[in-house]
Amino acid sequence: MEDIRDIKGLVPLPHGWWWLWLLLAFVALAVAFWLWKRRQPGVSAFVAPPPTPYEVAIRELRRLREENLPVEEFYTRLSDVVRQYLEGQMGLRAPERTTEEFLYEVSRDHSLSAEHRELLGAFLREADLVKFAKFRPGTEDMQRALDAAEKFVQDSQPRAEEVVATV
Repeated sequence: MEDIRDIKGLVPLPHGWWWLWLLLAFVALAVAFWLWKRRQPGVSAFVAPPPTPYEVAIRELRRLREENLPVEEFYTRLSDVVRQYLEGQMGLRAPERTTEEFLYEVSRDHSLSAEHRELLGAFLREADLVKFAKFRPGTEDMQRALDAAEKFVQDSQPRAEEVVATV
């Protein structure tokens, strides 16, 4: 009955391979440390929340008020600020649409009051006249358009109680 044999003892490693075991132990410790560190809640610096669409629009309108731009560029940027505000604040896809398409969407959406829709329509049509029909309004008209855009943004921002109600 020679088919069952006793186990052999440990096989000695060659003496030149000790550095490989040391390297493997180091890698295992590094991986364990990395995994442990990933699970720990990190100490992060305070990150300010991104600005609201209202804050961005007001900042851009103030910047536009300080700059002395040519009429066409002024109206283009003013229109872009209002359209981006509407997209960010109300989810209306204003920047990708023509004025008529956008005003039609706004009339069906009812997120703006009738007064705001009228103000917005007049403002965007005037901007279109300047951008596409080469209409050249005076300085007073530019100031009035900027004031109207600022009033629109101020009046159409959600109130604090509306924000709390949606949360």
